[in-house]
Amino acid sequence: MALVVPARLAVCARRVLLAGVLSATLAPTYIVAIARPAACASKQYHAKGVVKSFGANRAYVNIAHDDIPGYMMAMTMSFEPKAKAQLDGITEKDHVEFDFVDSDDGHRVLIAIQKKD
Repeated sequence: MALVVPARLAVCARRVLLAGVLSATLAPTYIVAIARPAACASKQYHAKGVVKSFGANRAYVNIAHDDIPGYMMAMTMSFEPKAKAQLDGITEKDHVEFDFVDSDDGHRVLIAIQKKD
């Protein structure tokens, strides 16, 4: 027996684990295709938060952000700058607004970041 997983169940590459769980619970069903929806292609989000710290050589920034509708509740997460210069002038405890994309491989990449008073 074969099962094609609907796009709504295989939202992004990092959620393929769900497909594995489905196949395990529906044994001996095998997944033969997972439709990758266009919506998975690097959706951009906007958020506000406070800078908590930086990774070595400013490879990433940890930001305690407010709720990000449609993405994540308020918490502290790391974000990688698209270009290191994006973090110039940003320091710990700065209040910031930023835009980012969540890539298919699970990295959150900053598109823009700016200080807010």
